[in-house]
Amino acid sequence: MKKSVLLVLAMIAVLVFASFATTIVMTAGAVGREYQVLQQQIKVFEKENPGIKVVLMPMPNSSTDRYNLYVTYLSAGMPQPDVLMLDVIWPPAFANFLVNLNPYFSKDELKDFFPGAIRADTYNGKLVAAPWFIDAGLLYYRKDLLKKYGFEPPKTWDELIHEAQVISQKEGIKGFVWQGAAYEGLTCDFMEYVHSYGGAILNDKGQVVSDSPMVKKALQTMVDMIYKYKISPVGVTTYMEEETRHIFQNGDAVFMRNWPYCWPLLNGKDSKVAGKVGVEPLPEGTGFAGVHHSATLGGWQLGINKNSEHIAAAVKLIKFLTSPQQEAYKAINAGQNPSRLSVYNNPAIIKANPFYKSLWPVFKNAEPRPKSPIYAQISEILYTNVNAALTKQLTVDQAVAKITKQLKDLLGQ
Repeated sequence: MKKSVLLVLAMIAVLVFASFATTIVMTAGAVGREYQVLQQQIKVFEKENPGIKVVLMPMPNSSTDRYNLYVTYLSAGMPQPDVLMLDVIWPPAFANFLVNLNPYFSKDELKDFFPGAIRADTYNGKLVAAPWFIDAGLLYYRKDLLKKYGFEPPKTWDELIHEAQVISQKEGIKGFVWQGAAYEGLTCDFMEYVHSYGGAILNDKGQVVSDSPMVKKALQTMVDMIYKYKISPVGVTTYMEEETRHIFQNGDAVFMRNWPYCWPLLNGKDSKVAGKVGVEPLPEGTGFAGVHHSATLGGWQLGINKNSEHIAAAVKLIKFLTSPQQEAYKAINAGQNPSRLSVYNNPAIIKANPFYKSLWPVFKNAEPRPKSPIYAQISEILYTNVNAALTKQLTVDQAVAKITKQLKDLLGQ
């Protein structure tokens, strides 16, 4: 009799606990070690917050596909996912569906984040997301191969082309791999070329200025890398970040354009290029005024679904994941750049990612993509037409003309 009473009491206790337990759903990426590291962080969070359970919802690696899923979830008014992992250019598009986080972060806390990231996450005076980690495009190269053939890391695209041609031909590997598939990553790559030649797609007033010699030269350089100089394989037109990384990590390329997350993977136990990799700013263009090294501002933010039934718990999770301690853990184990400035003073961070120190100006001065509530449409116009030029469906002139016309039509200019 006593045992049955105890069993009933135990069952009641479980039911009572369950009634108080809160479950929140968070979308998550799986590039590199990102997902595995987040799983470990969630275990710590749940231990510190026993009344909250976090369920991770893996998202596609393609940011374009993720965006489309978010449109579906949020426009339908769904209460989950509660916490959303957002690309840096999405806050204006989703602002009306996200919780204003200003009341949950003090002014001192906000000052510790990269100012550019806070600006990107603020729309109509509301902080609709919190910076989680920042990104900037980087040039990875084989230190051993450049040394073998007497080269220094390239400062211009012309130098990169020359070095890649020489080394790739002699070594029998690819010269330069990057993201050329028709998705958001190609927009990031393309904008780096455009800016490096001193060009722009929209000016400071939001006017379309893409029909310029600089933009045409930028796209022609990308096309020529595939067909004229043959330093990039035709297959690059289907590559996203991970396809690119796997090729370089396997020792099958001299140069690679990618994000900082690659560093710990390239130097891991299963990497064929561990200890042989260097990192530099992406090359600049030549022949025009205003040429400069350019890196696209990337990175991901954490926002809360306005229809979430567990906003308080979601806030706790975001503040935990964006804390200096957790950003440091993420940087060391996933190679993703902290969004908090103070974390860069942590010696363990610099030891794990030594290029953080030398390439600090790259992260600080990374250039944003156009900030617009309809950015997704702008980007689609860019990557669709750029990919069409890369696959020879359009000439460079035709692609630039279509970009210009379609953007003017979209923006009513």
